[in-house]
Amino acid sequence: MLFLKNPSWVSAQTVALHLAVRGELPTETLLTAAWDAGKRVALPRMENGRMRMHLVTSTTPLTPGTFGIQEPPATAREVSPEELDLVLTPGLAFDLRGGRLGQGGGDYDRLLAAVGPSCAKVGWCYDFQIIESVPVEPHDQRVDVIASPKGCRTVIR
Repeated sequence: MLFLKNPSWVSAQTVALHLAVRGELPTETLLTAAWDAGKRVALPRMENGRMRMHLVTSTTPLTPGTFGIQEPPATAREVSPEELDLVLTPGLAFDLRGGRLGQGGGDYDRLLAAVGPSCAKVGWCYDFQIIESVPVEPHDQRVDVIASPKGCRTVIR
């Protein structure tokens, strides 16, 4: 997998990943690679209508949460956005200016707005999801890199 050689992945110590659903590009290989490399892995958990990131290990029991998506237990340690070195972001479509079309809930926009300035914001998608232009509103957060099966693309601003 080409993304595992990307400098943003290699240098990251605490990564926010997600479990792929509804035809999204799978993330299981990244989860395993992160744990094998000694990285701290955070997965999303919905709490009171808001997405929070919680640390997990390969033995953390996950249970179906909001929308039936597997998520960490409430007892897993919450990670603040400022602790994250990399956020892997799903989306319906991305453009090469970093625009991202999400599901409409704003959860990833809020997370990306709260991370530190050195956190890598990575769009994770299939190649066919990279399009010429994504409609962007003022509250939408852009990604820095788009990672797909064909490789990584640094966005142009």
